[in-house]
Amino acid sequence: MSDLYQHPIDIDPILNAQQAASFLNTTTATLKQSRYSGMLYGKPAPCFIKMGRIIRYKLSTLMAFREQFPERQNTTELNSPLVTKH
Repeated sequence: MSDLYQHPIDIDPILNAQQAASFLNTTTATLKQSRYSGMLYGKPAPCFIKMGRIIRYKLSTLMAFREQFPERQNTTELNSPLVTKH
């Protein structure tokens, strides 16, 4: 039996730049700039995969990047420290 069947299949979806930009609610141009600058929305840009001339992003990487931005119920929470809910 080949090694292909002996290892678990990677089920982490891979998105192209357009899909990744849509997921992050930004443009492909902004995402492209983040690959150059290393920053997106004031945070380190999400890692990407370069396969030749093709750019791809793991969905799990984009989800982790998005988790850096907590949800808030109203704008007054922006001026107060974050309260973690248990």
